[in-house]
Amino acid sequence: MAATTSDAAANPPPPLRTYRGNCHCGAYVYEARLPEIRSVFECNCSICRKKGYLWVFPGEGDFSVVKGGDDALTGYTFGPGKLTHKFCPTCATPLMAHFPDGPPGKRRALNVSPRCISERRTGGNGWTLTAGGRQVRAMQGVTTSELERKPFNGAALGDPYVPPPYKGPTPEAVEGQRLYTGTCHCGRVGVALASKPLDATFDELMVECNCSVCERNGYRWIYPETERVVLHAAAAAADDDHGDNQDDKQDDADAIGRYSFARGIISKTFCRTCGVPLTNERRALSPADEAALPERTARFYAYAKTHHPVNLRAFWPAVDLAALPAPTRNDGANKIEPPYVNP
Repeated sequence: MAATTSDAAANPPPPLRTYRGNCHCGAYVYEARLPEIRSVFECNCSICRKKGYLWVFPGEGDFSVVKGGDDALTGYTFGPGKLTHKFCPTCATPLMAHFPDGPPGKRRALNVSPRCISERRTGGNGWTLTAGGRQVRAMQGVTTSELERKPFNGAALGDPYVPPPYKGPTPEAVEGQRLYTGTCHCGRVGVALASKPLDATFDELMVECNCSVCERNGYRWIYPETERVVLHAAAAAADDDHGDNQDDKQDDADAIGRYSFARGIISKTFCRTCGVPLTNERRALSPADEAALPERTARFYAYAKTHHPVNLRAFWPAVDLAALPAPTRNDGANKIEPPYVNP
């Protein structure tokens, strides 16, 4: 039965608000008109677990690009190839998914990341961010800790995901530690880790940070010493026949993205093919640049010389985040200098 005029008057559609989202480096900025974001979809499929997606769906015609273009983003598909995941090739921010054959209103999904979406207040003079909390991944100022998370069983769709095997070197064995290996979603880049058991007994520092890049990329960090971690790019073609390591260097350059910002002392590593974030890798600074670091940054850089933080999402499904102790919440948004400014 069609809705009557009285029904429409009694149950008007919710008012739309304008939200802004962007990748971390600012190359891609968009606006979307949505009802107030109070809930998100949390999918359990393989790519959503690797990236920590939280989804909302703008209606048809309620999305516009402010800066950049969809063609400038890297697209990644798998399985039947009907859905394309889009991420920034520079900073790896996972922004959205396109489903051209989807039903109306469900053909574009936006990753609602902490500090990636903001609400545009009508009648104001700028962008007002909600205070504290987590964003919906790629939207500025949405507090994800306050949102209802609606489960979606994406893992039941299509063929089961088979994790690619890790084929790189491993750290030396250490008594009392186990070897864990994981990869990005496509398997091109992997991580090997020697660690205490990654289960409910894990007692080392584990962090979820609310800084601008950690919120966008959904990191769950642990902080092993450098010798306990191997970041490895798998060969894209046949093994090198020349007896040197030139192909290995090319594989690394082609496969591993490295993104630095602020004071440029570390790089966020990620797979250039599928965009899965992997580790925090120290950048080599000249003696003069290191001497010029502010005191707090210098302490962090000294720590980075001996530690190689890893994103535990890379080890799913071997490591179940839900089985681990609750992470420490780090207020990087207010501690890391210089402060990040959303475009």
